[in-house]
Amino acid sequence: MNPARRRSYLAFVPVLTLGLVVACGGDDDGSGDSSSGSGGSSPSALEERLAACPDLSLTSDPSASACLVGTYEGTTPSGEACSLELGEAGAYEFTSPSLSVSHTAPDDTIFVFDHTSIGGYELLAWKVSDPISTETWYELDFEAHFGAGVDEATSKIQIEVTEYGEDTTTSVACVVDL
Repeated sequence: MNPARRRSYLAFVPVLTLGLVVACGGDDDGSGDSSSGSGGSSPSALEERLAACPDLSLTSDPSASACLVGTYEGTTPSGEACSLELGEAGAYEFTSPSLSVSHTAPDDTIFVFDHTSIGGYELLAWKVSDPISTETWYELDFEAHFGAGVDEATSKIQIEVTEYGEDTTTSVACVVDL
């Protein structure tokens, strides 16, 4: 594996580990009720759909993300509208004021999918990384935190799309509230 690609993949593992540490420290009341959504309210339809994703740990199977197919609309940290439309097999369209990408994953794309559910707390992460080339390449990071013990402020989907050009890098974060 190309050393730069390996660093990109390995950078994903600590993020997952940190998320799991946070997940274990949630304020679950011990009742075992995993039906409550963020902040104790009923889960949204989106939360229910994401919670139904397969519980898999760091799989590279691109079909594992089929449960994520759909459109996600949110805002950038500066409050501008952004959206992500996920299709099959790693295809996506991302739109924001500073970056618009219509992307189909090349054959040697790296996929990493992880869904962990602990006592009703849900951590779902998906990373798509193109092969490194001399031309423009992309990375997409999708991470969702929701469920029991997650307050409204942290119950969200964090999406980051990065475009690596020959001499420039553009990265945009998009937050979808759950």
